[in-house]
Amino acid sequence: MSTYDNLPTSYQIAHLTIQPNIVLAPMVGVTDSVFRRLILSLGGCGLVSSEMTSASAVGPKARNRHRQLDYLPEERPIAIQLSGNEPELVAAAARTVEAVGADILDINCGCPSPKVTGGGHGSALLRDLPKMERLLKAVCAAVQIPVTLKFRAGWDDQSLNYLETAKMAEQAGVAALALHPRTRMQAYGGIADWRRVAEVKRVVQIPVIGSGDVRDAADALQRLGESGADGVMIGRGAMHNPWIFRQIARLRAGTTPMVVTPADKHELLTRYLEMCLEDMPERLALNKLKQLIGQFGIELPGAATLREAVHRSAGVDEARERIDRFFAPHLEAVA
Repeated sequence: MSTYDNLPTSYQIAHLTIQPNIVLAPMVGVTDSVFRRLILSLGGCGLVSSEMTSASAVGPKARNRHRQLDYLPEERPIAIQLSGNEPELVAAAARTVEAVGADILDINCGCPSPKVTGGGHGSALLRDLPKMERLLKAVCAAVQIPVTLKFRAGWDDQSLNYLETAKMAEQAGVAALALHPRTRMQAYGGIADWRRVAEVKRVVQIPVIGSGDVRDAADALQRLGESGADGVMIGRGAMHNPWIFRQIARLRAGTTPMVVTPADKHELLTRYLEMCLEDMPERLALNKLKQLIGQFGIELPGAATLREAVHRSAGVDEARERIDRFFAPHLEAVA
């Protein structure tokens, strides 16, 4: 019997069963189709999400300049996340998201980026709950697919309104909540206070997913148990360790989480690069590799040198050769 047998393994969003209940957070510039498919291929992830997309960027002309609504059938169930602060505009964008076949529409009221909040989007809406309410009601009325909300605990420590936000969203028709329990002013610093997740869970009937400071499998299951949340959302931790979802599944089952070897890390980096090359021009594929390797947990002697070398690479072949050269001694040591 596992220590974690009493923890929930799934949750329900309208007609959708999310199982396992460990899900990938939307991350701007990161969670494109390639990254989502990479995570899903490793196992243990129950739901993936698009990058946050501005509601003003889902029209036909704007979509010619990006691929943020694109996905493949093997990525289902998939949530597509929108941001915006004009109820009618976001509702119209929601209808487009439904038309492209998304399983879930997620509304972002949590992004702390000054570029986003400066336009009144993301966590800026935490400062105007009546407007957020109008937006959520308009979106829920516009589509048949379930609408979810990702939000923060408040704008700052003097305006913690997460309980009020949660109750309002439920009444507006939102089907599930994901709380990152930091404030907007904290950004990604300080501590994510999961006691706030537990408080939200006690005041609503819809599923509550917690997010923030999940660094390893034990973290995820401890937070799931202590907060009483229905699920756990992992963002930056999935860039550092893409195997975290599989490790959580093994720990929950009472078996030892897999130890990620240098061979695993070498294979993943090279496979990610090849997947990117199949999906986008070489320049963009190289940029994606540089982004991932900047967060990826190489955790071997000289890792900083490898990251610097890849970032200095002028082309894909050069980056691939530098990765191969770095990992070669580690692979030979276990051959």
